[in-house]
Amino acid sequence: MQNLSPVYLLSSDEPLLVRDWLDETRQSMKQQGFEDIQTYSVDTGFDWNELLYESDALSLFADKKCRIIRIPNGKPGQQGAKAMQALCENLPPDTVFIFVLPRLDRSIKNSAWFKRVQQVGESVELQPVYLNRLPDWILQRASQKSLSIDAQSAAFLAERTEGNLLAADQELEKLSIRFNGQGQLSFEVIEQSVAQSARYNNFALVDACLAGKTRRALRILNSLAAEGYGTNSLLWALQSTLEKLAGLKRAQMSGQLGQQQWQKLGIWSSSQGLYQRALSRMGLDQIERLLQSCATLDRIGKGQQDAVCVDADWLQIKSLICEFCGIPAMQA
Repeated sequence: MQNLSPVYLLSSDEPLLVRDWLDETRQSMKQQGFEDIQTYSVDTGFDWNELLYESDALSLFADKKCRIIRIPNGKPGQQGAKAMQALCENLPPDTVFIFVLPRLDRSIKNSAWFKRVQQVGESVELQPVYLNRLPDWILQRASQKSLSIDAQSAAFLAERTEGNLLAADQELEKLSIRFNGQGQLSFEVIEQSVAQSARYNNFALVDACLAGKTRRALRILNSLAAEGYGTNSLLWALQSTLEKLAGLKRAQMSGQLGQQQWQKLGIWSSSQGLYQRALSRMGLDQIERLLQSCATLDRIGKGQQDAVCVDADWLQIKSLICEFCGIPAMQA
C-alpha cells in the first residue's frame, strides 16, 4: 500500500479480516514514516469535536500521523456525520484517517457523509467468506502459516468452527505452533489435536461469559494465560461477541430482533441460546461500557496508553470478563 488515500472507510462483519487489513496497513505506514498511529472507538461520550480540533492541530506539525476511528454500530449519528464531512473538507497534510464500520447497509451508502468520503478517499469493503468457500480459505490460511493439511481436514475445521474465521485461524495457529516443520498433517492428527484443545479455548471463554458463569470463565482465562495465550487474541474474541450483542440489543429494543438479524450478525442457531441469556441480563449501557474497556485494552496492547501496573492488560481483561458475566471485578 504505497499510495495512501487521506481517508479510508473500512467495512466488514469479520473481525479477523479487519484485523489483518489494519495490521498490514499499519506495517506499510510505518515503512513510510508514520510513527503516530492511534485508535479511537466511537461509543457513548465520544466527542467528535475533539477529533476535529485535533485534525486542525495536526496540520501544524510535520510528522506523519494516522487516526483509526472504530464505529461499532455503523452509525456515526448526526454529529459524527457532520464531523466526517467537515474533516473531508479540510484534510490535514501527511495524515490518514481510517473509519472502521460493520458491513455497510443501503442507508449508509446513500448518506451524504459516505458519498463525501468516497469523493476524497477510498471505501474498502471486506467481503465475508461464505461457508461453501471456507474450506478453501482454511487451506490458503494454513499455507500462509507453513502448515500442510488436506481437504478433509480443512472441511473438518470449517465445520468445527461453524464459519467463524477467527476461530478457524486460532485453530490453525495452534496447529502450526505444535507441529511446525512436520510435513503434511493427517486428518487423524488434526482431529485429535482439536479435540484436546476444545476444553479451553477462546470460544469456551466466550460461551462462559455469555452464560454468565464467572468461575468457569476465570478458570478458562487462567488456563489460557498459563498456556501462553496473548491478551490480543482473547480481546478480539470478546470484542467481536460484545459488538454482536450490542447489535442484537438495539434490534431487541426497537422490536426488530428476528431471524434475519441473527443471520446478519453471523450467529448460528447453536449459539443463539447463549446470546439470549446474555441479552436477558445485560442492558445496552453495560454492553457499551464493556466495549469501552475493550478499546482501553486495545490501546494498552498497542502501547498507545500507559499501563498502570505490571500485567495491567490481564487485570483489565479479568475485570472485563467479570462484568460480562454479571459480577463486579472486586467480587471475583
